[in-house]
Amino acid sequence: MRMQDTEPPRIAFFVSSHGFGHAARACAVMQSLRRLRPDSELRVYTETPAWFFRDSVGAVDYRPLRTDIGLVQRSPMLEDIPATLEQLAAFLPFRPALVNELARQIADQDLVVCDISPLGLVVAAAAGVPSVLLENFTWDWIYRAYLGAHPRLAPYVDAMATINSRADVHVQTEPVCRPDPAAMTVAPIARQLREPRSAVRDRLGVEPDVPLVLVSMGGVPAQYPFLARLRDRQDCVCLLPGAATERRREGALLALPARSDFYHPDLVNACDALVCKAGYSTLAEARQAGVPLAWFPREHFPESPVLDAFIEREMPGIRLQPSDWDEGAWIDRLPPLLALGRRPPGDTSGADQVARLLLQQIVGGSSNPAGPAG
Repeated sequence: MRMQDTEPPRIAFFVSSHGFGHAARACAVMQSLRRLRPDSELRVYTETPAWFFRDSVGAVDYRPLRTDIGLVQRSPMLEDIPATLEQLAAFLPFRPALVNELARQIADQDLVVCDISPLGLVVAAAAGVPSVLLENFTWDWIYRAYLGAHPRLAPYVDAMATINSRADVHVQTEPVCRPDPAAMTVAPIARQLREPRSAVRDRLGVEPDVPLVLVSMGGVPAQYPFLARLRDRQDCVCLLPGAATERRREGALLALPARSDFYHPDLVNACDALVCKAGYSTLAEARQAGVPLAWFPREHFPESPVLDAFIEREMPGIRLQPSDWDEGAWIDRLPPLLALGRRPPGDTSGADQVARLLLQQIVGGSSNPAGPAG
């Protein structure tokens, strides 16, 4: 704990690489930290690519590291539990040499923030650095849902729950999967918008009065068997990041590479509707933009019912079936989706709430607060 705040805050983030959602949430917090304290020195441990953080935040001290296993994915919709078990067996328990080396590296940090990374919490405890667990679900909660069919997950459930209990501060972000009355609860978290909607559409080459539909699977590689059906549409332009190695326009189909000079929250804000896998960051970015979404729930993933309920309660949207992706049946739902129209943006102030808490922890070292942040 510092007694004054004239020195730059030094914060290390350990971030899950399960999709891009955890990285997007961490980046949103980093953006708020930089807005509140431009001198913040931010370090990131993760396997999510360095460009993702630098495109969102600017300069960070990026250190590639596997911080958790999460769930191995066969596809954006389907988990591979046997492969997950195999990787967990190689990952846990953590090697003492790894923990000691990482503890040495973070000894000069003021705080460690873990977006569901158990490794970061263990390292912070070893280094004597305060830690913050940031989550809307934890891996022990996820694994517990698969125990009936895969009892070999049991020791990992117990291990993760024990590790998570070591966090000095616990922050839960709406929509929360397993509410903890001892945790601080904050609003949904989304990265800040940058470019005006009109400027993004102009760069995309999409006329202002043409409906634009963004199709996004949350950073998980996907197959696109339905592209031919999109090219001849007359009612909209369909924008698919990750569906091409370079930008191309074919009729109503506009494909971008997975990494382009377009910032994903701005793409969401530029569109009139979103077709997506139900994931945390995509949901938060749609809420921030006020755009309707047609979403694919993940049939077996325990977070999915929580996200579904939040969308149905708080956002305009149409629930699809997982099979609708491969079959392209979602394309027939575009007219009613577009008819829902945009709405005023919803609350996504959680990043500012978390950033203020982190800076308070560094300077004041207050105990773990409960209830909504101010």
